[in-house]
Amino acid sequence: MFTSLQSVPLGLLPFVVMLLVLLAVGVAAVRWWSIRRGGESEPAADRPEESRGYPLASWRYVYDLDKSDAKREVASVNEQAETLADADRKRRRK
Repeated sequence: MFTSLQSVPLGLLPFVVMLLVLLAVGVAAVRWWSIRRGGESEPAADRPEESRGYPLASWRYVYDLDKSDAKREVASVNEQAETLADADRKRRRK
């Protein structure tokens, strides 16, 4: 264990640490610049939404449902719930 530590040139350690810090700052600056520029953070309005990208980018499309379609779906779910409740009641009576 000590022989492997002795073979590491400690004179290069500050240089390597400084290089890693500069690399991290550079990556952060590029990412910040990309976000400030608005690069691809939201799908374009004329493009259909795709599955890649930010996972919550599609939250606003949930509210674009047609109200009649939404009411029909809710009624269907309620009907299925009533059917299941009736079947459960019948099963408990037996």
